[in-house]
Amino acid sequence: MIIDIHTHISSRQIPEFANRWHGPFTYKDLLKHMDQDGIDKSVILPLTNPENIDYLGVTGNNETILTCKKHPDRLIQFCNIDPRAMFNTPEADLGHLMKIYKDHGCKGIGEVCANIPIDCDVYQNLFHHAGIEKLPVLFHLACKEGGVYGAVDDLGMPKLEKMLKQFPDTIFIGHAMSFWSEIDGNVTDETRGQYPEGPIKKEGRLWKLLEKYPNLYGDLSAGSGCNAVKRDPAVGRKFLKKFNKQLFFGTDRFFKTKETPEIVGVLKNAKREKALTSAEYENIMHRNYTRVFGK
Repeated sequence: MIIDIHTHISSRQIPEFANRWHGPFTYKDLLKHMDQDGIDKSVILPLTNPENIDYLGVTGNNETILTCKKHPDRLIQFCNIDPRAMFNTPEADLGHLMKIYKDHGCKGIGEVCANIPIDCDVYQNLFHHAGIEKLPVLFHLACKEGGVYGAVDDLGMPKLEKMLKQFPDTIFIGHAMSFWSEIDGNVTDETRGQYPEGPIKKEGRLWKLLEKYPNLYGDLSAGSGCNAVKRDPAVGRKFLKKFNKQLFFGTDRFFKTKETPEIVGVLKNAKREKALTSAEYENIMHRNYTRVFGK
């Protein structure tokens, strides 16, 4: 069993908003790629944050929900709630929205990309209600405000740690360059928003946060997650083994390609070469998802 925690599809309702670089990618395309790569189920993440919704042409909440209901055996819906929703106030009852989306089968919230500090008052309100409603939050982490999308934090992720401590009942799932580059203790302000290369000589803040906070998980999708665990194979495999119960397999699939995402091979090779036991591999590929989100 393989469950992909991170995919996107483009809107069929307004095809002009298809992916500006790669063209349309419908749920039918996604299903074909899943069959090609041996993936049993995929989470479809809607985008609702103004930083990227129309720019990337990805489906919003309603179209994502209706699409996933067509193939409940293969597709899993998340909802996406902008922390600035409902009049941009930390007093907003975002739990009201969450209940509606839960009633329509949404298993989590994401990909959250609002480009404001991750510890600001409206993000705190989102995390508060997500904890109450038991909806894990998958977030894109960014290193600056403006010119990018994603929740903003400083080097070392001090704001994220503040949120992990303040909202222990909320599950946080980290994604993107500014999150994964922190696997390396020598990452800098200049490199943390990129795809750093080379050996990892010192464990970074990500190791410490995963050790200390059981409500933090990692989404291995995209170039950022794959780069983190392959740039120094020995360290990457040590990381996968140590945190196998806090990692989710993902691809960040959102366009057509004949190539299987590299992370698939990285994880299969780790199992084949016995860097991961079968149980550890299965934790990453599907068991963690089932334990956290249910069937």
